[in-house]
Amino acid sequence: MKQTIYVFILLMSLNVMANDKVLRIMPLGDSITAGYTDNSAWKHPFEYGYRAPLYKLLSEAKINFKFVGGSAEPMNKKFGDPTHGGAIFPKFDLKAMGQDGHRGYGGWSIPKIQKNIAQWMVEDKPDIILLLIGVNGINSKSPQQLDSLVKTIYQTDESVQLIVAQITPYSSYKKLLFDYNTFIREKLISKYKEQGRAISTVDLYHHFLVDSKNPQSIDKKRLSNGINHPTNKLYEKMAETWFEGIKSISKIQ
Repeated sequence: MKQTIYVFILLMSLNVMANDKVLRIMPLGDSITAGYTDNSAWKHPFEYGYRAPLYKLLSEAKINFKFVGGSAEPMNKKFGDPTHGGAIFPKFDLKAMGQDGHRGYGGWSIPKIQKNIAQWMVEDKPDIILLLIGVNGINSKSPQQLDSLVKTIYQTDESVQLIVAQITPYSSYKKLLFDYNTFIREKLISKYKEQGRAISTVDLYHHFLVDSKNPQSIDKKRLSNGINHPTNKLYEKMAETWFEGIKSISKIQ
């Protein structure tokens, strides 16, 4: 009974009851959005990052959706071959299902996303953007750069629903990254909500902590490359958090 009520509320909150409404979701960001693990060796298998488990959660909730975006990573082998020469493929193949749409690009910083986002939004027509960006080139200007990116997103489509992630950590604590997440949580979201924008945040950082109250207690074992890429288990945790963020949306214009 509880699960039935939960699914009903989710469907109502997303306003996707009509059969002809396809919710267009754009995963946007860097290598973590693309789903990289321990490239270029790829001993930790590629399983589409958080996107495959998020697909399962949305499908189980009977949401009519499509992941959108034109990035070919990592299957274009830019940073090693995740299939090991065609010998190993993801257990749950989003590409074969026509659900491998995303805008995740390995090594990209906020300014590179900024240069392309307006054109991508015209091409991909997202209803929801899942934004996870900032770990590459994190610096004191990153909050300002993120603010400019969000401004551009809403100048392109003032009705888009934007979920901004408090980003995942490096294997060692970085105060600049922690402060960046604080900016998202305490300043960025409220600024755009006051402007009437459909914006919210999810906390992906806490999944990597041994002690949720200690931001410095980062568990390196939860990073597949020992630096910044999550293991598949942690990608699943991230998917659950993204799903909660999508669930909380009150209306899709």
